[in-house]
Amino acid sequence: MLKLNNSKPTAAVAKAALAGTVVVMAATLLSRVLGLVRDIVVFQRFGTDGDINAYIAAFRIPDALYLLIIGGALGSALIPVFSRFLGQNEPAQAWRLANAIINFSLLALLIAAAFTFIFAPWIVEWLIAPGFKKKDPQLLELTVNLTRLLLIQPIFLGLGGIAMALLNGTQHFTMPALAPVIYNLSLIAGAVLLEPFFHIYSLIIGVLVGAVLYLAVQLPVLVRLGLRYRPGLDRNAPGLGEVLKVLGPRLLGQSAFQANFIAMTNLASAQPANVTVFQVAYGLLMLPFGIFALSTATVAFPAMARLYGANDLTGLKRTFSNAVRQVCFFCVPAAVGLILLRRPIVRTLYEGGEFNAKSVDLVSWPLLFFGLALVSYGLVEISTRAFYAMHNTRTPVVIAIATIGLNIGLGVVLVGPFGAGGLALGLATSTSVEMLLLLLWLRPKLGGLLEPDAVIALGKIALAGGGMGLALLAGLFLFDEPLNSAGKLQVAVSTLGLIALGGCAYAALAYGLHIEELRNALNRIMSRLSRSRPH
Repeated sequence: MLKLNNSKPTAAVAKAALAGTVVVMAATLLSRVLGLVRDIVVFQRFGTDGDINAYIAAFRIPDALYLLIIGGALGSALIPVFSRFLGQNEPAQAWRLANAIINFSLLALLIAAAFTFIFAPWIVEWLIAPGFKKKDPQLLELTVNLTRLLLIQPIFLGLGGIAMALLNGTQHFTMPALAPVIYNLSLIAGAVLLEPFFHIYSLIIGVLVGAVLYLAVQLPVLVRLGLRYRPGLDRNAPGLGEVLKVLGPRLLGQSAFQANFIAMTNLASAQPANVTVFQVAYGLLMLPFGIFALSTATVAFPAMARLYGANDLTGLKRTFSNAVRQVCFFCVPAAVGLILLRRPIVRTLYEGGEFNAKSVDLVSWPLLFFGLALVSYGLVEISTRAFYAMHNTRTPVVIAIATIGLNIGLGVVLVGPFGAGGLALGLATSTSVEMLLLLLWLRPKLGGLLEPDAVIALGKIALAGGGMGLALLAGLFLFDEPLNSAGKLQVAVSTLGLIALGGCAYAALAYGLHIEELRNALNRIMSRLSRSRPH
């Protein structure tokens, strides 16, 4: 059994935490890179039309099951309680709670998977992809078959998610951080090695093998630390009620997120290719969002929670202001780049094989609107974490649910004339409204939304972003011929050149305008470089 020594020096604990952070950051970066490679491999082999749409649509229910029953919400609810028992030298209580969570979650996953397997034809036809039946009945049948096969994934991925939460709760980060990397590698291997033999089913094989490995690589460490699995539903497990109480409101937020995606797939299915086009464009949006906004929110959240616990609202407001500044500093240029360079970026990353010029045009259209919403997405993430830090889960959940109706209504109106671009515009608009409502409700709780220097900084960031946009427009004019050439290498080199041009222009303007975030970023880079030099 795991024993915690409470006399362990604070410095050693801090050192271990730092080492864990480095491992997680490195593995997360690798996982995101492999996720992009995975998408490139998949979409170059299958394009944006045909069976790939069934594959994308088939993921909606398995993904929803995983995120609603397990997802990040369970980890955030389980880790504090589990860690507290370990910190109090009560490992038996901790592992009893772990067993109870595993068994209740497994039961819920099995029941949900069985229900979905039985009713898959009706769920797919009426909820997920009603448009497939009218456009291509064979595509509808394929979606049902793939959905049923993919129901194995949330079971293993869900148990792997619990394993990840438990390992993180014991300060073990390596295997949990590498598990998503292995999952992505399995899917890439399936697409590369098996596609000639199994076509679209090669992706399913990659997913299922990856889900099994996702759990398998974490189990040995978990068993070594003290987990002894025992079947049975332990309703009296210590801390179980506490976990479920925290979990409830967060699951509502996850439900709102999943409902949005199911609604978008439903509407996109009227023109099957829109299902994949929307997914590819959204994936490109999530790259800068994950790197800049989500990472900032993850770091800011515990700091805001501690300040609220200390009744330091002034400090909380300052931390929130700094997080907003940082998100905007990075997301504004990323948004400008996505908007103006959307077609060169899509060509550079995805064009080839079955992903042709038509696919490039189709994906570039919704990416325009997603680019417009990148800052809103980032500020929603920061604002939601601020509410959570103040122990208010109700307000962001209510606002998220309310904006679902707006998103669906806009999607219904816009999908006909604008296709996948209309769905992206609807989602971008509803996210912007969600951002405004969150900030409106947050303002009185903080005694004012932002520090005065933050408001000035945001104005400077907007000016720098505008100047970057002008530089990119000039660059697009100068690089017009190579960007529209047939050569993939010319397009890639030109795109990288434009990204460098935009980055240099933004950095120069930020330097001239004395934007503090640039100085902080440069100081961190120089500090790391100086530490890495031999002495």
